[in-house]
Amino acid sequence: MEILNTLGPMDQRLLEALEEVWRCSLPKPYRDFILKHNGGLPQPCRFYFKELKDNGSYVDFLFGIRRGFNENLLMNIELYRDRVPNNMIPIGDDPGGNLILISLKGPDRGKVYFWDHEMEADSAQGEVPDYSNLTLIADSFDEFINNLRNDEEVPDNDES
Repeated sequence: MEILNTLGPMDQRLLEALEEVWRCSLPKPYRDFILKHNGGLPQPCRFYFKELKDNGSYVDFLFGIRRGFNENLLMNIELYRDRVPNNMIPIGDDPGGNLILISLKGPDRGKVYFWDHEMEADSAQGEVPDYSNLTLIADSFDEFINNLRNDEEVPDNDES
């Protein structure tokens, strides 16, 4: 596994201050990734859905704490605050404008999901973001990273 275009190590005190502002702590595997890499493009970058192993997408970028709008974790958290379930934050995206989310609290804390923007809740119709447009990718950030594949690598359908 290689991470391209990282900002390198992040200051732990800054991350602790951000967690205090967010009033929650990041799941340890994701927190460790941010501290070590602060975002980037994993190689390989193909992921499959946990229950639909013949379907998935690609990581376009994993967000970091950086200046500017693109690939900025803080800006994406703010942008999608009312568009994703309130226990989730966007940690990356795919080339089609969909998101990769991680749950910060509740019984699914630490799980990684795919958010399909084409099935997004319609706030104009009074719909509230829920799990109806989410597909589970992995039970943890480590599992997500460790299961990334090249195109020619197909996941084993017997894996759990």
